[in-house]
Amino acid sequence: MMNKMHTYRAKPVSRIRRLLLPALMLPIFFASPAVAESRDVDLSYSIYIGGFQVASLKIDLDLAAEDYNIAAKVSTTGMVGRMFPWWMKAYSRGEIVSAGLGGAGVGVVPVSAGQRNNWRGRERFIDMKFTDGIARIDKIAPKPETDDRDKVPVAMRTGVVDLASAIVSIIRKMDGDQACAADIPVFDGRRRYDLVSVPDGSEKLKRSGYTPFVGETVNCIVSVRKKAGFKKNDDSGWNDKGRSARVWMGKAFGDVPPVPVRLTLDTPLGALIAHLSAAEYASGGQKVKLSR
Repeated sequence: MMNKMHTYRAKPVSRIRRLLLPALMLPIFFASPAVAESRDVDLSYSIYIGGFQVASLKIDLDLAAEDYNIAAKVSTTGMVGRMFPWWMKAYSRGEIVSAGLGGAGVGVVPVSAGQRNNWRGRERFIDMKFTDGIARIDKIAPKPETDDRDKVPVAMRTGVVDLASAIVSIIRKMDGDQACAADIPVFDGRRRYDLVSVPDGSEKLKRSGYTPFVGETVNCIVSVRKKAGFKKNDDSGWNDKGRSARVWMGKAFGDVPPVPVRLTLDTPLGALIAHLSAAEYASGGQKVKLSR
């Protein structure tokens, strides 16, 4: 009986873990790195599914006029974290250019990107390098061939960016008073897809106990168009239909471009919602905090 109960409880949490990985990368919408001086922006998010807090996300952004460096960590929290500890760390480093890959005006050229995640002591990792416009896998475990998915050919890894760099491109457009409309080719080390973003109006967020942010937001709908490298058999429930996230972008600080202050996404386990719970901005030796 105990084995059956353990399996029953572990299965939904395992699904939460698989849902969080693609979903929580979407909130990495951050200030544009096209600035005159170096800036450091730290963002913290609380993530809920079905009304229960299940994870926390922290993002550290080092932004300069010619390059960017991003580090993010998400981990399970509360009762879920105690019973089923899981964490994922991701990074992205790149350069800011006047025109993007292929002259498409993306504005960013990634240099390296990767992630590590640990589920019950089992670690997976990916490190990528971007050279001559091609995403190349430097280190990876487990190998894609043992992960029930097709390999992504070189032709489909040419002219792509990592997820964080793709979102930098979208935010650069928004910081220039353009719509968040974008269609960007992404390779994450295993999967090749297009990140699609479309405008979704504006809104004024009122004071709440979830976030210290109050004010106007510009909203976007973000979705993924699959191309290659996805699992052939996936019982997580994630692939039963197309899904999209709604992101509320707002100015947490007066002289910093918009950051995500809320994200919602429907999942097989219930509604996922992420709130900006704290933020800190440092530039020129001065620090400004946004906290409850």
